[in-house]
Amino acid sequence: MDGALSLGIYDKKGKLVRVLAREATKKDFFVGLNGFITNWDGKDDAGKPAPAGTYSARGFAVGELSVEGEAYHGNDWMIADDSPRLSRVLALELRASGRLALWAENADGKKQLVRADQAGEFAGEIPLDPQIAALAIGDDTAAALKEPPPRAVIAEGKVVIVEKGETHPLALPDLTKPLDASLGREDRVWVIDQTAGGTAVKEFSRAGEFHRRLAIDPAEPAPVRIFASRTSDLIFLIEEKPGLQRVRGLALETATTKDGEATSTWKTVLSKAIAATDTFAAVADKLARPQPFKPEAKIRVRLVPNPLFQDASHDLDVQIALDAKGTFLRTADGLPLRTLTETPALKWAVLGREGGKAVTIFQSDGAVVEEFKVLRIANTMAFDAGEYEWAGK
Repeated sequence: MDGALSLGIYDKKGKLVRVLAREATKKDFFVGLNGFITNWDGKDDAGKPAPAGTYSARGFAVGELSVEGEAYHGNDWMIADDSPRLSRVLALELRASGRLALWAENADGKKQLVRADQAGEFAGEIPLDPQIAALAIGDDTAAALKEPPPRAVIAEGKVVIVEKGETHPLALPDLTKPLDASLGREDRVWVIDQTAGGTAVKEFSRAGEFHRRLAIDPAEPAPVRIFASRTSDLIFLIEEKPGLQRVRGLALETATTKDGEATSTWKTVLSKAIAATDTFAAVADKLARPQPFKPEAKIRVRLVPNPLFQDASHDLDVQIALDAKGTFLRTADGLPLRTLTETPALKWAVLGREGGKAVTIFQSDGAVVEEFKVLRIANTMAFDAGEYEWAGK
């Protein structure tokens, strides 16, 4: 049978002692008159000498199988294979070009600055010193990097303008606990204010005149960062609640005054959420299934008959496992069979059947849940290379 070969050394009790070949081809063996020949140095997988005794060599030939990507879950920024695997957005800015600059943390904990359009589609990475980006995304021209543009920050519980290396506190009325601030068009100041009644977003002039309020539904994620456009009535919010981060872009549609206070209508122009995906339990109800997906510890498959076994039927229990390089199929006793995916640094992976012959896989690196379908797992044949006496060393 054509396929990748996995070969294990087992002790007399049937315990896997050594993985001698993993997804090997004939070029990994010496081709003898009656089959393939390889060597065992008498050590186990930990590199320790195995005791003297009887050992068997057996394994599986895994034929062609199909692994097809189906969907992404839990991260709206993932819309294509080359999208950045953002686990958390730290800051953003609307550039003069109309595109967004996102300062974000990846699944591996590293930070990067990326471009996206206002719909959230990834448009490439921005090469910029992370220390500068962390201070203020700003314009990415050389002149702007030497002198960051004015910005509003919170210092000692007050709104402060930082400009040309100097700070200018603002006297803004009716603020309870300001969490973040941003300069908007015409030097207006937007503030996230946490009050006893909930969180609100407020707009002021730099002179302290109140302009408008954006109320936040207490059931929705609360805003923790705000970034305003310097050229239009457009703001972006980073909002959070346990297990979820959302980025929203809001454009002012109408502004009226009622009872002396500005009443505004806003249009959502961007909404992208990242759900916590560190465990399967955290996303089990977010997988777009009519019935809950039930992971299986192992799946039993009927193997291709081996003529050397008089074509007797054999069943095999297979599991999904992961390492630093991705996920792979293995036998229930731990012999690796075939690589499934190549997503590094995964936190978990599960598999199960949902009807039909295909097997469904879900896996996550903490940034996004990937869904795959695997076909032809049963295209596998067992082989037995016999028993050997090991004298020990």
